[in-house]
Amino acid sequence: MSKVSLAEQIKQWRQDAEHLSYEEALVALDLLLSELQNDAVPMAELQQHYRRGEIYLDHCEALLNTLEQKVVELDPDTLEPNHDA
Repeated sequence: MSKVSLAEQIKQWRQDAEHLSYEEALVALDLLLSELQNDAVPMAELQQHYRRGEIYLDHCEALLNTLEQKVVELDPDTLEPNHDA
């Protein structure tokens, strides 16, 4: 059995995160934080959990930025998409 490098794990975590909704990513992040707060994660795995948490946060931020851009592009009077923006 070959050991997977951290870089390969990060790549896989990013691919997995892409398929999560905002809410699902928040739940996954909350679970990671709970494990870290309860000392359930061995010291050797802390970096992996930290990196995975960063990926979930980045995904949530990207989803929020996309939504914010769509909201900004709405006509304030009609709440319809503003095609002039």
